[in-house]
Amino acid sequence: MKRWAPLAAALVLACGEVSPSGLAEPEGSVAVIGRAALDGGTPPDDAARAEPDLAIESPSDGATFAREGIDMGDWVAFVDVELSAVAVATVELQVDGDPRTRIESPGAAETVTLTLRGNGPRTLTALGLDEAGLERTRDTVTIEVTPPDDGSCHAQLDALGVEWEPAGPHQGIADPVYVQPRFRSVSYRYVSRDEPSRMLMDCELAPRLDQLAQVLEELGIDEAIHIGVYNYRCIGGGDPDSGTCTPSQHAYARAIDLWGFGLAGSDTEYVLERDWVITSGATCPGTATDEADRVLHEIGCRMYEDGIFQTILTPNYNDAHRNHFHVDMIEDRMFIESSVAGVDPDVPGLGH
Repeated sequence: MKRWAPLAAALVLACGEVSPSGLAEPEGSVAVIGRAALDGGTPPDDAARAEPDLAIESPSDGATFAREGIDMGDWVAFVDVELSAVAVATVELQVDGDPRTRIESPGAAETVTLTLRGNGPRTLTALGLDEAGLERTRDTVTIEVTPPDDGSCHAQLDALGVEWEPAGPHQGIADPVYVQPRFRSVSYRYVSRDEPSRMLMDCELAPRLDQLAQVLEELGIDEAIHIGVYNYRCIGGGDPDSGTCTPSQHAYARAIDLWGFGLAGSDTEYVLERDWVITSGATCPGTATDEADRVLHEIGCRMYEDGIFQTILTPNYNDAHRNHFHVDMIEDRMFIESSVAGVDPDVPGLGH
């Protein structure tokens, strides 16, 4: 009979008796006691029994955000989204149904910064998923993104912290500005000069140089060495006013020729004429032969892949570009090509 003692302890016929919880049970009921209680343990806490829950604590529904920041050369709104989560394995944050980010094993409170382009209403949706990836809960708010108060190129330079001043009229340049040569931690230096000096350019080129500086920083580079921005001429030479040749983008100060790059904290320079290995086949990603060649290929390919410039002519392109990257901003074009060494591809409208 002793072997039935635990069962007897677990089933108490409470005819006016007091249950182990200390509460009087109704007459005729049966109280079932878990093993943890029998062993002197505590019942599971509330968190273990919590229902999945997810809330967007901020921004509130109907909040307005102006596009006052700069990202990849565009005016954007930076929106901090504060989330609270309970009993979910993953949080997925969507903008207008497009997944933007996922947080695995989220804490009770999480903050995500969204970069939003364009104007108008945007729907932010947070999904709480279980371990199997199934949705268990969601929350949604709608916010409004509005244009910047001043969307001019000059305002963009101010927002980026670029030092600049108006340059006065220059033939071919739509919006001429003088720009100091330091962007973030990267200096732009003309190849024959010992120190960086201010550059004359169309205003719209400057934000692109800032974007390129971000890439160069990631690669540990603090100097971009160039061989020119503004030169009022045609591709291959000639007078743009003659009507007999195609003007170069340098005639509009909307291009820069990049000769090499200096590694931060050292005297090491990566020079295209010396270090870029010309090969047949695809330029990107290419097959690097050493560290210098690898870095130069990464710079060229990142300028293309990140959309920093629309035309990137490398030493693979033709004899006129063996010693530099020519990069410019012609709209509705994305071009980076390769050729067999010494063979110039026939692509109308391209050049430097």
